[in-house]
Amino acid sequence: MSGTVLLFGFDSLLTILALEAAVGPLGGEVIPVARGDYNKPLAVLAGMDAEETPGLPYAGGPLGGRMVVLCGLDRKLEELLPALARAGAGPDCLKAVLTPHNRSWTPIRLHAELLRERQAMQGR
Repeated sequence: MSGTVLLFGFDSLLTILALEAAVGPLGGEVIPVARGDYNKPLAVLAGMDAEETPGLPYAGGPLGGRMVVLCGLDRKLEELLPALARAGAGPDCLKAVLTPHNRSWTPIRLHAELLRERQAMQGR
């Protein structure tokens, strides 16, 4: 596999399987992230870094929406984004690419940042 797609807030098995079917031919692996792991760094969740010190599981609430993080699939964005949308990760789903800047962030932090950016773009 050449990359990973982390899924957050996807509860429907059918949608997860549809996303797997969309990502697989493009060389990606889909990883649905359990809520208890929302306090781990994104790079750890993607299998790119080892977890240095395992902490307590996340005990907070849901993110407040769905989010997809693309890891190592940057060169396939033109194909991948429409495939994800057709499979169930449409415009309401927040999307991000794992970067050197955000790889140490938790899903909670990334989700908050993406919401701020979306609101700023919508003029709120």
